[in-house]
Parts: sequence; structure tokens; C-alpha cells
Amino acid sequence: MLANPPDIPTPRRRGRPAKSDIDAAVVIREAALKAFGRAGFQGTSIADIARLAGVAKPLVHYHFASKEVLWEAAVNGAVANLMDELASFRKGLNALPIQDLLRQISRQLVVFASRHPALVHIVIDETAKGGPRAQWIQTHFLLPSYAVAKNLLSGIALMQGPTASQPPVEHIVPIVLGVMNFAFMEAEVIRKAYGVDVYSDGYIERHGDLLFQFMRGLLVKT
Repeated sequence: MLANPPDIPTPRRRGRPAKSDIDAAVVIREAALKAFGRAGFQGTSIADIARLAGVAKPLVHYHFASKEVLWEAAVNGAVANLMDELASFRKGLNALPIQDLLRQISRQLVVFASRHPALVHIVIDETAKGGPRAQWIQTHFLLPSYAVAKNLLSGIALMQGPTASQPPVEHIVPIVLGVMNFAFMEAEVIRKAYGVDVYSDGYIERHGDLLFQFMRGLLVKT
């Protein structure tokens, strides 16, 4: 049912799309991601998305044939953007000393989480419910991401020599995902409880440093 991340469903329109059409489709898709992240697929209507995008409801239907198609486009686009960011980031990690490597990874993971909270909400909501959308998320997003994490942890272990040992990857990955994501999923609660904006530059920087300290304690042989 669902396409691979790069194959974002094409909005329905005749002839060559004008730039304004493409811009409108992007705005609608980004608004849809936020709306689905807040209320889930069933709790979000096309009217909700139109209001959030600041466009008329018929314009949403003009670009996207159904709510299902729009969900696919929104999630596909977010996953593709995230994977592009990760690929670009990984190019700069070659030949770094292990502590610098972990510091860069930790900070960037937190930056990723701060930029993509809606996607995280969608992943958690859909995987908890099961079904075709959950299966697509697992196959095309979660499992490839977990494989990348496993390879990265294996590389860190090799950097420290054959006697290095790590906690099992099936424990490390969920723990790191929790640390990097949870603050941004509960941003409003944290603001009310502690008067802190988790999206401020200072918070993101501190959170990245804390994740670095945690990962260094787990992964670096002393």
C-alpha cells in the first residue's frame, strides 16, 4: 500500500505543475505531518489540515486524493528528509577520535529529535495500533534505522580494540532513543512543570551534552 520514502505520492493535477502548486503541496504536507502528530490519523480531518496550512479545504483535495494519500505523502516526506540529514551528517564522522565522534553523534541526535517531534509521535501512535501504516513505518523507517545504529555501535567497539565490550545493542538503542526523544514529545508538560522551553538553543545544547556523557559512560572503555 505504501511507497518507499523517496517515492512521495504525486499530488493529482493536470499538466506541468506551477511553482505555486508545488509550494502549496509542501505547505499542506508539512501541516498534515503536524496534525497527524498531534491527533493521529483517525483524529485528524482534512478540514483540520486545511486550517493549519492556512488554505481552503478544496485546495487540499486538489493536491491529494484522500486523507490516506496525504498521510503517505507527509510521512514519506518527513522520513526522506530525516534520512537525508542523517546521510549528510554521517559523511563528517570519518576519522574522528571516539570521544569527539560520540559528542557529535549525541548532539546531532538531539537536534534531529527537536526538529522531528511530529514524526516521532506518528511512529509511536501507529506502531501501537498496528496495521498497514505501522507495517510501513517498521519496514521502511524503524528497521533500517536500527540497522544503522547497530553498525555504528559495532564500529565504536572496533575502534577500542578486540577486548572492548558493550551492553547489548537491544538495550542501548531503546535507551538512547528514549533520552533523545522524550523531552520533545512532552514539551508542554516540561514547560508547565519546570518553566523550561525544550526547543530553546540552550536546552538542546545541554540535552546533547547529557546524552554524550551517558553514551560515553556506556560505550567508552576506560
